[in-house]
Amino acid sequence: MARTSATRKRAKASPGDLSFVLWVFLLSRVFFLGVGALAHSMLPQARPGGSPLQPPGFLNYWAHWDGAWYSEIATRGYGAHAPASTAFFPLYPMLVRLGSYLGEGPALWGVLISLLSTFFALYFLYGIAQKLYDARVARASTLTLAFFPTAFFLNAVYTEALFLALTTGSVWAAYVRRDLLLAGVLGAFAAATRNLGILLVVPLFFEWVRNRREFGRRGLAEIGLVFAGLAAYAIFLGGRFGSPLIFAHQQSAYWGRRLTNPFTTADMAWRTARAGMSYILHPATLFLNPSAQPALSASNTLNLAFLVVFLLVMGVGLVVLPPGFTLYALVIVLLPVLTPSPEFPLMSLPRFVLGAFPFFLALGYPLARSGRGLALWLILSGALGVALTTLFVTWRWVA
Repeated sequence: MARTSATRKRAKASPGDLSFVLWVFLLSRVFFLGVGALAHSMLPQARPGGSPLQPPGFLNYWAHWDGAWYSEIATRGYGAHAPASTAFFPLYPMLVRLGSYLGEGPALWGVLISLLSTFFALYFLYGIAQKLYDARVARASTLTLAFFPTAFFLNAVYTEALFLALTTGSVWAAYVRRDLLLAGVLGAFAAATRNLGILLVVPLFFEWVRNRREFGRRGLAEIGLVFAGLAAYAIFLGGRFGSPLIFAHQQSAYWGRRLTNPFTTADMAWRTARAGMSYILHPATLFLNPSAQPALSASNTLNLAFLVVFLLVMGVGLVVLPPGFTLYALVIVLLPVLTPSPEFPLMSLPRFVLGAFPFFLALGYPLARSGRGLALWLILSGALGVALTTLFVTWRWVA
C-alpha cells in the first residue's frame, strides 16, 4: 500500500509543470495557426480531385484531405461517399457533429476539438516522461511533440490530436495513476478514433505483467476494454452495411493498400522517393503549381526521410524506453508499411510518426542533455513545419 500511495503522490503535477505545458501548447498552436493563416491568404490554392471538398465556414482550410472526409461524415453521416467513408472511424466526427449543433460549421468545431485534445496530449506526455525519467526529459519530449514538423495536424480537422490525447491518457492512467480501468476506458475511445488504438493493449499488458500482483486478475479484464471501441464500430457497420469489417476492405478497394513483402515495399519507397526529389529541389513548382501532383510525388521523399529518422530515434528507444513502449511505437508506425499503396508505398508515414508518442520520449531523452542540440532540433523542426503547413493549407498533400 505504501508503494502505491507514493506513486500516486508523484502523479500530481506541480503548478510549474502545468504552466510549462500550457505555455508550450499556446506558443506551438499560435505558431502553426499563424503560419497556416498567412499561407492560406498569400499563396495560390491547388485543385485536387478525388476527395470530398472542404466545408464552408471559418477555418475551413484546416479541413483539407482527410479533414474534408471527417467534416462530411459529421454533417451527412456515413451514407456520403459510402462505403469508402467507413475507413474513417466514428468518435471524432461524432464530437464534431455534437459541436455543430451549437452553431458554426464542422471546420471550426473540428479545430477546437483538436486544440483541446492537443493540450491534454501534451499534459499526459509530460506526466509519462516525468514518471519515467525527470522534468528535463519531460520538457524536451513535450517540446519535440509540440513543434514536430507534422504537428500542424494537431490543429486540423483530423483525428491525430484526439488519438494522441486518448493514447497518452490511457498510458498515463496505467503508468502514473495506476488505474487500469481508466486506461481501458480511454483505450476504448482511442480504438473508436482509429483502428490502431487497439494496439494500446501492448504497453498496458506489459505494465500488467510487470505489476500483476498490484493489479490482479481484474487488470486483464480492464485492459480488454480497449477492444470495445473497435467492436462497437464493427457492430454498427454490420447493422448498417451488412459487413462489420467493411472499413478494412476499403483500404484495398479505395486506397489500393494490399499486404506486401516489406522488402518490396522498401524497393518501391526508394524508387518513388528518388522521383519525388526532383520536386523538392524546385520549391517554386512544389508551392505554386496549381496541380496537387508535385506535392503528392514529393511526399514519397518526405515519407522515406521520416522513416529513417523514426528508425534512428527508436534505436535509442530500444535502450531508454520500457519494452512495451518500444513495441507499441514500432508496430503503430511500421504495420501500415506492410500494406503499401502502389504509388505511395509509405503514404501518411510522417503523420503516423506523430501518433506514436513513445517516439517523442526516445527523442526527448538525449536532447534533454544538450541545450544546443534541443534548440537546433526545434529550429529545424519548426522550419520544416512551416513548409509542410503551407503545403497543407493550400490543398497540397503532406501525409
